[in-house]
Amino acid sequence: MQNRIIKYILFSMLLWGLYLTPTSNVPSGIHQESILLSDHSMNDTTVSQCSCQCSYCTDMDSVTRSKQEQDQKEDMDETMRSRTGQKSWTILVYMAADNGLRRFAIRNIQEMAKIGSNEHFNLLVHLDIINGNEKISEFYYIEKNNVVQINVYPEDILPMDSGNPQTLLEFCKHGLTGFPAKHYLLILWNHGTGTINPRYGRFINPSLLFSYNPLTHKLDLDRSVGYLDLVAEEIGNFRGICWDDSTGNYLSNEMLAKALKTICKRYLGGKKFDIIGFDACLMAMTEVYGLLKGCGDIVIGSQEVELGTGWNYALLLMKLMQSVPSPEEFAQHIVVSYYKAYQSITNDYTLSAIRLSALDQIENHIHRVATILKDSLSNSGTAETMSSIIRKSRDPRTCTHFDEPSYIDLYHFYDNLEKNIDQAKISIPSNLYAGLKECLQERQSLFRSLIIAHTSGKNLTHSHGISIYFPFNKIHTSYQSNDFFKTNAWGNFLMQYLYA
Repeated sequence: MQNRIIKYILFSMLLWGLYLTPTSNVPSGIHQESILLSDHSMNDTTVSQCSCQCSYCTDMDSVTRSKQEQDQKEDMDETMRSRTGQKSWTILVYMAADNGLRRFAIRNIQEMAKIGSNEHFNLLVHLDIINGNEKISEFYYIEKNNVVQINVYPEDILPMDSGNPQTLLEFCKHGLTGFPAKHYLLILWNHGTGTINPRYGRFINPSLLFSYNPLTHKLDLDRSVGYLDLVAEEIGNFRGICWDDSTGNYLSNEMLAKALKTICKRYLGGKKFDIIGFDACLMAMTEVYGLLKGCGDIVIGSQEVELGTGWNYALLLMKLMQSVPSPEEFAQHIVVSYYKAYQSITNDYTLSAIRLSALDQIENHIHRVATILKDSLSNSGTAETMSSIIRKSRDPRTCTHFDEPSYIDLYHFYDNLEKNIDQAKISIPSNLYAGLKECLQERQSLFRSLIIAHTSGKNLTHSHGISIYFPFNKIHTSYQSNDFFKTNAWGNFLMQYLYA
């Protein structure tokens, strides 16, 4: 017990120390503000303790508690559940911070506590983080100006591995059964690499990809080196999502989907999450979202890399201060809050909210377009012309791509493809032109059904909310093993275009 008390005192010092020093090298005046808790910090006990003269500190030493208070911890589950009851929303944030994002995890928790749980919603956090040389895995209930640690995890599974699906299941078990609500939002907080399931290794801080531009007074994203290439260059390997530095494990997209399906079956009675959010880089992809169709109604993510600061949780939670939004209203608000957080900081950002119920139609449309393209490439009479049209349509100078250049905006690619077949109409057989033209013109209605909300910076004005994998030279080995590649004609099209 004494060691646990000392551990949380050290973690409290970490929590405050990070905000007494600069969190980045951004010049003065460029988004350096921090949203702070009051004077409360995390402790070994069931409620936060501070060094000020608040009610938690009165007649209480900052290092020890009485034996009676320590004995009360075993009743914390029941106390918190009776205190919360069923609310309109329960928000679960799975923070995999045993890595270079540690300081941003603390910042985001401070943002959350600026608002805190209220009569409308519960705010829960699972945190994996390194404190000195020791790993901490904890379950927190976030109140206004107060971070409450709840001892729900058995001692024999601590510390936990955020790259192990069982850790996500354990968090959701306690969060969903202990804090029932009408609606549920699950946020996966970490690095991300989109559809590529990488090899073992550490990761880089995405903030290192941005540099200050003194002309615009904003942060510019360096696209001279691809994101996954940079990771491979820096560390020799790259990752998926929710990776853990201590173990080297991570959740592949398939592992994540399997875990979420299990959670929905066991703890949601077969229902889905109302919203699944990725506070991570590059996850807004057709191939990733296709795996989640049975797990959620709405998914929110970024096509581009995110700055280390990620989502601004104070702005995000404001919607729940005095009202109860529907899932689509809340999803729209989350996208708007991202715009408010970044539009004055960088021109390189995206965030979109998507209806997963509409994704089948998008996948079927991709299959039809890819089939037409593949067949045209297989025909000696049309192969050369269509190869040139595809190359122009996918050209990085004209087609929106992201810091990982093999990830392109699906809608913009369709736009370019229609424009280029129009220009080459006389060189294309009429039946091929008519079939492809008709198919491409369906995109507008399809995307209206798909996209709930979307925002992007000035450098990404032609992004439309969802990406697809289209490499320049070769297909990554992990992509060839995913379900989309195996079942959708897009995979056959890429093979024909790149290797035939």
